[in-house]
Amino acid sequence: MSQRSAAIDAFLDREAAVAAVTSYAGALDARDWDAYHALFTDEIAIDYGAIGSLVAIIPADEWTNRCRALEGFDATAHRLHNIVTAIDGDAALVTSIVDAAHFIALDDRELMGDLIGHYAHRLVRENGWKIAGVTLTVVGYPAGKAAFDAAFAAARAIFAERHAR
Repeated sequence: MSQRSAAIDAFLDREAAVAAVTSYAGALDARDWDAYHALFTDEIAIDYGAIGSLVAIIPADEWTNRCRALEGFDATAHRLHNIVTAIDGDAALVTSIVDAAHFIALDDRELMGDLIGHYAHRLVRENGWKIAGVTLTVVGYPAGKAAFDAAFAAARAIFAERHAR
């Protein structure tokens, strides 16, 4: 294989890994749970402890179902940037900055829970790149942690009410 072919293959491999990670954000915002679930290995290591959430190795089904709580929001926007990819054989680490905004209207007011943080997505090659782990660290809450927590509490309550029927 020529150096040019090897460089092109490496570029395409990195782009495929990045596509899996950007699809993670896109599927969350689109509420496309089938597409979201398809991004994962059968079990994934989740570390969302930075926001007081799950730190565990769980089945992809369980993680996808937990994320469905985002349906309680009117809209979300998970924007990724400063994406860096490191590939080592059949493993990849894709890091990025995430700016995640979550919007919900309640009575006469609108709440926004937003955070800026870092994602570390660990991928493995399984018929393409699959996400085997995700770690979220928080840099800060532009509207404040209390606003973030209030928006999420309201969204969880709305989601629970809709699914209790």
